[in-house]
Amino acid sequence: MRGSTFIAGALAFLTTTIASPVQDRAYCIGQWEAQEIVNKIISIFGHQPGANATAEALLADDFTEHSDSIHALEGQPLTGASTTANKQEWIKGMLGEPPTLNITTLYVGATGCNKIIWYWQFNSVARATYRVRGFNLFTLNSQCQIQELDLEFNSIAWGLDDGELQCGNRSAKA
Repeated sequence: MRGSTFIAGALAFLTTTIASPVQDRAYCIGQWEAQEIVNKIISIFGHQPGANATAEALLADDFTEHSDSIHALEGQPLTGASTTANKQEWIKGMLGEPPTLNITTLYVGATGCNKIIWYWQFNSVARATYRVRGFNLFTLNSQCQIQELDLEFNSIAWGLDDGELQCGNRSAKA
């Protein structure tokens, strides 16, 4: 009798925890949700139909992005400072550039209740001489929107592919 009471109590706790809304920090995103968020980001990069609406819904109003890789390409100090002023600037920048296609997801993982790590490879940046690999760490708010994006990637390969960096007389091997 006592064992069945314990089991019933444990099942009630698990059912309540699993059914908790996203707003409750007792709820942690799962692998499926992490993959869905990454798929939405990929659709934005590729300028899929509805990309602007997807970005508006996916990014929090107080969205920030940080990347020393981007700062390095821009010749800015590597301070970890934000790379975009706000959500609207990020969306305008993403959708104002040519689409990024041929993205390979190497790993997606939900971590800590509100974070997603995405390890990726872009196979066709500009001239596509070099593959570019990198990591995005997404931090989600209580509405499951991306509040912060920390991004680092092989900025040398990116810069060589899109002409931001010149290789000079040296030849890198693809």
